[in-house]
Amino acid sequence: MKRFLKSLALALFSAANISAQTPEVQSALKRYNEFRPEKNELAMYQIDWAISLQAAQDKALKENRPVFLVIIHAQYGDLDSGHC
Repeated sequence: MKRFLKSLALALFSAANISAQTPEVQSALKRYNEFRPEKNELAMYQIDWAISLQAAQDKALKENRPVFLVIIHAQYGDLDSGHC
């Protein structure tokens, strides 16, 4: 059993020390960064939640923005807790 554990530890240690920065990894990361949207390009996907419809309408009017209304028709739907 000790021999197995020593072999396992040696294999894990060796695997941890192998550099993941191979040309293939670098190429994939470069390609990912080329296609990854910038933060300002993702702004339209960020939802600014309001506690009530009236609060959302007031804020939308003040900021000249639309209201995105989500209606939950479920027995256990609760947006405040994130469960819907």
